[in-house]
Amino acid sequence: MSRKQMAMLAHFAARTLAKRWAANNGLSTGQATLLAWAAGTLASVAVMRI
Repeated sequence: MSRKQMAMLAHFAARTLAKRWAANNGLSTGQATLLAWAAGTLASVAVMRI
């Protein structure tokens, strides 16, 4: 698996987990979206840096 594919997978997984966490903790839709975007971006950047 290439680094780019791993980054995309990490982005998707982090985004999904962040959205679930946000829903379970009562965040608004906008807050959940922003949190999911940030988590996905950080995860993909981290993978690309490795």
